[in-house]
Amino acid sequence: MIDKKNIERTSVKQVDETDCGVCCLLSLLRYYGGDNTIESIRRVSGTSRTGTTLLGLYQAANEIGFQAKGCESTIEGLIEYAKPVILHCLIDNNLEHFIVCYGYDGTAFVTFDPSKGITLYSPDELSKIWASHYCLTAEPTSRIEKKKDIGERKKVWLLSLIKEDYGILGVSIALGIIIALLGMTTAVFSQKMIDELIPNKEYTKLWMGIVLLFLLLAARIGLSGIRSFLLYRQSRDFNNRIIGYFYNRLLSLPRAFFDTRKTGEMVARLNDTQRIQNVITNIAGDVIINMLSALVTLIFLFFYNWQIGLILTISTPFFFWFVYRYNKPIIDSQRNVMVSYAQSESNFINTIQGVETIRSLNRQDRFADINKAIYGRFQDNQFALGKLNVKLTIIAGIISVIALVSMIALGCHLIFSNVMKLGELMAVISLVSTIVPGLVALALVAIPLNEAKVAFNRMFEFVNTPSESLEGEISPDSIDTISVHDIDFRFPGRKQLLRKVSMDFNCGEMSFIIGESGCGKTTLCHILERTYSPESGSIYINGNYNISTIALKDWRKHVGVMPQEVFIFNGTVLDNILLGIDVQQDNMEEVAHKISSWGFDQYIGMLPQGYMTIVGEEGVNLSGGQKQMIALIRLFLSNPDVMILDEPTSAMDREMEKFTLELLQTIKKDKIIIFVSHRLHILKHYADRISLIEEGKVVASGSHADLMIGKNMYSSYWNEFWG
Repeated sequence: MIDKKNIERTSVKQVDETDCGVCCLLSLLRYYGGDNTIESIRRVSGTSRTGTTLLGLYQAANEIGFQAKGCESTIEGLIEYAKPVILHCLIDNNLEHFIVCYGYDGTAFVTFDPSKGITLYSPDELSKIWASHYCLTAEPTSRIEKKKDIGERKKVWLLSLIKEDYGILGVSIALGIIIALLGMTTAVFSQKMIDELIPNKEYTKLWMGIVLLFLLLAARIGLSGIRSFLLYRQSRDFNNRIIGYFYNRLLSLPRAFFDTRKTGEMVARLNDTQRIQNVITNIAGDVIINMLSALVTLIFLFFYNWQIGLILTISTPFFFWFVYRYNKPIIDSQRNVMVSYAQSESNFINTIQGVETIRSLNRQDRFADINKAIYGRFQDNQFALGKLNVKLTIIAGIISVIALVSMIALGCHLIFSNVMKLGELMAVISLVSTIVPGLVALALVAIPLNEAKVAFNRMFEFVNTPSESLEGEISPDSIDTISVHDIDFRFPGRKQLLRKVSMDFNCGEMSFIIGESGCGKTTLCHILERTYSPESGSIYINGNYNISTIALKDWRKHVGVMPQEVFIFNGTVLDNILLGIDVQQDNMEEVAHKISSWGFDQYIGMLPQGYMTIVGEEGVNLSGGQKQMIALIRLFLSNPDVMILDEPTSAMDREMEKFTLELLQTIKKDKIIIFVSHRLHILKHYADRISLIEEGKVVASGSHADLMIGKNMYSSYWNEFWG
């Protein structure tokens, strides 16, 4: 028997069209009692902006605790297998899509489509969309991490975030209790005044009571002010702490994490921290007071009249019941808002970064339409959430009005029956008028609470991503040789990029890596930098030490990288060269002398204010060659044993390139220099060793003369252009 309720409870709908495969795998994991995050499965499956592959899902399934197997099957095979399977389908004009088939119930296949929900297909209907007949079986194992364990880790993390606030939150709650009790004074005084003091003409007691009421209400205002101040202080400290934690965590995540995420999404999740803080403040503030006020008011109502107290007691569960019924739609709607906001943020950032390209190609109208669609989706999701909020507010208002009017009507009846006094009724009306809005607010707190829960889970996805491990067994004094042996590499879910790559790099040599675009040169640099790990093979330094045994923080002290795309931060040229290094005035002269001795002054001097020239978004627009020169100075100042330069002269003019190459020649005796380039004409005069990569393999290696002997891309270039 197929448990459709369990399927519905554990299924995860896609928000982004690229996440269909990830949502299928996560739904299957939750179906078997486990849990994970979309973020984590995206990472291990290699899901990118173009989606995922069956290979990626296979790798991810095995990673998260399944015993997975890729298969080719038939409709009859699915019926016979009778276990959940992920199917590779083609929908909407050959668009690749994944669904989960939970089995055949005798009349139809019960499936979950991440874009639609639970869907029933007849064998013929399923055959039409499952044309490839490819599928992925996933048998659960003991390695699956249970939902309960993940929930416990979330709880521990949340408590660790607010641990420093226990004291201030405790004081706020204590003040809230006092404020709630003082809130009863008006109702109590009104009852005594109407039923006793005025009828008995006890003027002295009346004026004393008025003065006491004034003092108590003034004290309540003062305590509320102190409490608000404490909560604002806690909010400031908490936000600084969580943003600092989150930002530091973000900087420690591996490169693969950033390969699969958009900038706007990460910015949006940083902003999500505010939602968490708002709920903490709300709980420590209004929620606690409303709860205590409700409890104290209920006690007073029973004291005045048990029948009115009973009506309120019976009415209270209805406030929470209807909110509970809408709990899942609220969560789904809030998640949709957050995800669409992140997409909109990403689109804005992407458009601003590429505005020159858009204008040069006259594509403003097209990108305006794209922005309208993406931002419109965000607004539609906000509107849907707003409609849900309005609906809940109206229902809560109706329940509160019915409860309030019922209690007033009963009170009037009890007065006519001489069961209650007028003052007691006025006290009851005052108390009920206070408690009913409080109960509505308590019921509707589920909305911001769920919003914070969604934000918390989105943040936890980042926190749960393993950071780079900086520790290691050894810390070498220097690096003299690097030997790469049979390196294989592929991005998760993608075809193999590097195959059995082997090459040696020695101190005193300038080693060039060449090849056509996309052959894996830059990826090899990332492996040497240790931002990527090879699938197999090994890398040794100094002939003895495996690179994986060296502490990453020490490795990066010895290895300097100049990337293809040089990023310039907002600030001065000097700021961009030093990148946060605190240099004292006397040391600054030494730094300036070093830069001058290398000959960079001639290029820095061409800028309007030299080292103090403002660059970045608010300053001078640097040319590509000038950016590369700044990156080169950064690299030289760090003085690493190994220099990895990825297309370092691609934007330089002929004179600047010649200067760079000759400068590298002068320092190479103490360095390992690894140079990736497409500019083959420079290799004859500057390369000590050349490695040619074609289709992920090293097909030729040696000096210029060695490569000219065989027939390859390098020799063909020289023979074709230089005779």
